[in-house]
Amino acid sequence: MTRLVINEMVMTKSPQSAVAIQDGRTLLELARGWLKQGNPLVATELLEAAIRAPEVESDIELRAKILKESARSRMMQSDWDEADSLYLEAQRLFNDVKNHSGAAECARNRANLYFQRGMYHHAEQYCRQALEWAASSNDHELRATILNTMAATKSATGELKESLKIFNLCLSDFQAAGNIIRQGYVLLNIGLTQIELGELIAAIQSLNEALAIALKEKDLHLVEICYQNISKCYLEQKETTLAKSVIDTARRFLPGLNSKAVEAELNLVDGRILRTMGHFDAAGEILGTTLKMTQEHKLSALMADVLFEQGQVAKEMGNFDMARAKIDSAIVQFKKLGMEKSFKQAIKLLNQLEKDANALNHTTK
Repeated sequence: MTRLVINEMVMTKSPQSAVAIQDGRTLLELARGWLKQGNPLVATELLEAAIRAPEVESDIELRAKILKESARSRMMQSDWDEADSLYLEAQRLFNDVKNHSGAAECARNRANLYFQRGMYHHAEQYCRQALEWAASSNDHELRATILNTMAATKSATGELKESLKIFNLCLSDFQAAGNIIRQGYVLLNIGLTQIELGELIAAIQSLNEALAIALKEKDLHLVEICYQNISKCYLEQKETTLAKSVIDTARRFLPGLNSKAVEAELNLVDGRILRTMGHFDAAGEILGTTLKMTQEHKLSALMADVLFEQGQVAKEMGNFDMARAKIDSAIVQFKKLGMEKSFKQAIKLLNQLEKDANALNHTTK
């Protein structure tokens, strides 16, 4: 049944039947099309046919290209070990024919693979290897994608200042390559890193630059994330009016949000702003709605954040029992999800809550 479906799909791309297609390059291009559409199963079958094509035996570079796409297909199916093995073989073949850009792409993709598995030391090692091979070409786009992975690796291991330096190098290469939208996403990453470093003024500037690109390129996902984080920066600076203004602008500009996760994030920031402004009832109402949203759409990490914020609202309203219950629930979720920083913050707030409750009981005796 699968074979029949694939044959029909291939025939829509070519007047020939799938059986008649024996050219390795044609099959490779068809497979790339299916990978681009997010269908690795069809792509895998096409690539298996491509690798058996007669000319592939003598055309080493073509064989390397087919193996690289086969690895990509396996990676999309989370078959990590097989993907790694295929990338390694493709990388070897590319080097054999002096195609160092192809080898660099394989090394970069292996770095991405290991990054996704949380093996950051290996990811950085393969990034450095990829940069060495990429140096022989003047391909700014390739170098930028390698630097982007390396910067993310540094960020994941807590080397934020080093990460920021590499993101800026990455930005320069995307600028040289003329890739506007990727510049926007790198500026977003720069802004997020600056937030973690406490460089809020610089972060707002970077995020506003990313926002300008997002608006020009009509990338609503990037627009949403920029608005959300600009608002967070203003909130950290105690500029609640500005923070509220940014969120209100986002809601007017994005009446139908693309993502429930982003909508919940905006609601969460809105709730924090309202709490900071002393509007506890309004904060409680929006957080209650958001909690239901996170439960309905299984947004576990956001649900934990909302519970934590509800606990803070209850604490400031003097409802210590409610605050304790909400913070306890948040702690359970943070621990379950491995959100160590948030877990520690929740424990700290719970301890402070107990001190405040004990002090209140002592004064009322």
